[in-house]
Amino acid sequence: MTCTYRYLLLVTSGVVLFSLPKQSFAQTTSSTTQNTNTTKASDDSSSNDEQIVVRGQKNSIVVKSSSAATKTNTPLIYTPESVSVVTASQMEMQNATTLGQALRYSSGVAMEQRGANNRYNLGTIRGFDSSEYLDGLLMFKGQYYAAQQVDVYLLQEIEVVKGPSSVVYGQSSPGGIIALTSKFANGSRFRHVSIEGGNYDYVRGTFDLGDTFKGLDNLSWRVVGTGFRKDGMDWYTKAESYAIQPSLYWEPTDDINLTVYGRYQADPSDTSYQTFPAYGSVLSSPYHFPSNFYSGDKNFEDYDRTQASVGYKFIYQLNPEWQFRSLGRYTNVGTNYNQVYGTGGASNSSAGYSPGSQYMYRLANGSKEHLDTMTIEEQLHGNVHTGPVEHDLLLGVSWQNLRDGFDYGWGSAPPLNLYHPNYSAPIKIPAISTQTSATTNQEAIFLQDNMSYKRLHVQLGFRNDWSTIHTRNHLSPSNSFTQSDQAFTFRGGILYNLPHNISPYFIYSQSFQPLNQVSQKDQKPFQPTRGEQYEFGVKYQPEGFNGFFTAAIYNLEQTNVLTPDPENASWSIQAGKQRSRGLELEAHTSPIAGLNLILAYTHQNVKFTEGQYSGLRPTQVPANMFSFWGDYTIQSGTLKNLGGAIGVRYNGNTNGDYTSYLRTAAYTLIDMQAHYKFDDTLPTLKGLDAQLTFQNLTNKRYFTACYSQSFGCAIGQGRTVIGKLSYNW
Repeated sequence: MTCTYRYLLLVTSGVVLFSLPKQSFAQTTSSTTQNTNTTKASDDSSSNDEQIVVRGQKNSIVVKSSSAATKTNTPLIYTPESVSVVTASQMEMQNATTLGQALRYSSGVAMEQRGANNRYNLGTIRGFDSSEYLDGLLMFKGQYYAAQQVDVYLLQEIEVVKGPSSVVYGQSSPGGIIALTSKFANGSRFRHVSIEGGNYDYVRGTFDLGDTFKGLDNLSWRVVGTGFRKDGMDWYTKAESYAIQPSLYWEPTDDINLTVYGRYQADPSDTSYQTFPAYGSVLSSPYHFPSNFYSGDKNFEDYDRTQASVGYKFIYQLNPEWQFRSLGRYTNVGTNYNQVYGTGGASNSSAGYSPGSQYMYRLANGSKEHLDTMTIEEQLHGNVHTGPVEHDLLLGVSWQNLRDGFDYGWGSAPPLNLYHPNYSAPIKIPAISTQTSATTNQEAIFLQDNMSYKRLHVQLGFRNDWSTIHTRNHLSPSNSFTQSDQAFTFRGGILYNLPHNISPYFIYSQSFQPLNQVSQKDQKPFQPTRGEQYEFGVKYQPEGFNGFFTAAIYNLEQTNVLTPDPENASWSIQAGKQRSRGLELEAHTSPIAGLNLILAYTHQNVKFTEGQYSGLRPTQVPANMFSFWGDYTIQSGTLKNLGGAIGVRYNGNTNGDYTSYLRTAAYTLIDMQAHYKFDDTLPTLKGLDAQLTFQNLTNKRYFTACYSQSFGCAIGQGRTVIGKLSYNW
């Protein structure tokens, strides 16, 4: 009966139809639209028709409205929750080319703990693993290496919603979610191309083109594309990536619009995913590993990933108060992955560990993985009044399906002579030792009510999720299992908007996240992890200048955490509890024309409170982070449009394991930039922008995190210098 009810609700809501209050369809797009500089340009084919041209290089970094926290376009000053927003303008200003780089100046987020490699978006929010959503829908990850990743040039905006967000996003990490918004056609005209290059033989080209079809003002197109190649920090590896994202936007009436899109991204190679041995990098040893050290094999090492998606977004304005939205996306991901990696350091015997010896013993693994995922969500959104109280209601249902297959094998590889390395040793792809497939089916229904009475704003949200995961072990069928879970989650917040736009708030929220794993002791599936958070904060939006300031303190706890079994360290038991308490400060402001400032500070006390490691901080999690970015462009005079920027990033130390004193050192990095806009120099160069970016200006050698004494540590990216030319017309 329950199952029938859920499917009936899913179908009937699809007939009923959803969206946002009818202020305009532009308000249902990314909040960056409010901060985009636009100019009028004449169409060559018709001098009487004016079109909006969206320039590639913008200047605004202050966002005052966001749709990520509530899935409705709500002013941040009225949102009782901590949200960080990175606009396309900020990414362009800082020349961020990865998600980690884009979030360097956001509080509570540590996205570059894997060091110089950017193959996966591995990071933490408030000390817990992050979850990613693209255009409102979950980006599923496979069992192991088939993880989705979107080139940031394809993105219009990145929003970080901190704390449990299961009420509107479902099964996700308690630390928070990263909501990505794509660049899609929207009826505007886009004309942007750029080329850039730098050290490590780096070169990238991009384009963003779009317009309405001639004679069809209600139908527009947009194509966004990018491609790059670069060498790794080591001696032998390189990375290549190519992506294209076409979209169509159709608005047949004032009440209906439809966006359809596709995305294809190919990563035919990538830099090494190695770690450095703890001894000789973080710990002292007679052998010192140089920053360009390589532990792999150039003939064996291989990484190839393809991603393809098609999707849609449909909006129907039922009446001035009610709107229906339907979102859907199909994604296919495939990976081939072979790697040789060291097993902790140099050893002078076939077993054991002896720091400073001549040989590093190595392992080899090989894997193939393929996944298909389909996600659909339907929402009904509208405004009602009960006396003087205004209700902003959101009702939604979602369905997600994942089918994933994984083949994996591992074995030994020839040891590496550190003083006379051979990077072309004969290595065979290991025989398959693991062959599994998984099918995940998830359904949910949620309701959210944002209530407003004068200056008082109250948020209530409820959700129920149903999840079924079938995991099949094709080599050992008796070890196959099925895991079925359901959970109810709640979120409630209250905010009061004081005079002068100061808004103190409080919020309580919960999370739910299934674990697709089984206990080695009794072969029973593990229970889902649960999270809950209490957060107090204050927001300030000044009336006299452009800026937005936030401060938050929180207490966040996750239960059912997996920890190593004391009786068998290679097994896991579900006896842990992890807690994070912290303070976050963040400011985005443009106090005067041409000046942009970003400041973020994070203090997080993260530790296990139950289980074998009670009282210890998890690995890879810094306790303190600080960042500052300042950019100024001269507004008049001979040097008009010449600008420069400086950034400072500090990351505190991190634990490397729980059984020794392995710990990475804190580090501070400096970024600098110079840029010039040729608009007023020569009329023939109008629209041309030049930019020179230095990241890690002093070429500081640092290690972002260690995973254990045996698995090693990740080295951070050395100095990068990038010159870029952009043209907008």
